[in-house]
Amino acid sequence: MTGVQASAAKAKGRPLTPLNRPRRIIIETHDSGAPAAVRLGNGRFAVESVVESWRIDDEWWREKTISRLYRRVLLEDGRVVDVYEDLVSGKWWRQAY
Repeated sequence: MTGVQASAAKAKGRPLTPLNRPRRIIIETHDSGAPAAVRLGNGRFAVESVVESWRIDDEWWREKTISRLYRRVLLEDGRVVDVYEDLVSGKWWRQAY
């Protein structure tokens, strides 16, 4: 959101909300740490394959660093989902774009 858009939203009394905020997710993993299944809604979906993986390490100079291992996974129902493991906390998140 640009500064002009933010000012317009404030002027109208609407709160600003970030887009595409990661959401907590439950992931079952193999012994290697790779995702084996993803829980979405009320369903459990097996991971057919890891299509892509990448790591981001940032803000190492701050007290709270960012260290994430992202994986784009193909689920058994054909969906492709981006998930990441927060390597600092050990929690899993879903990132929607």
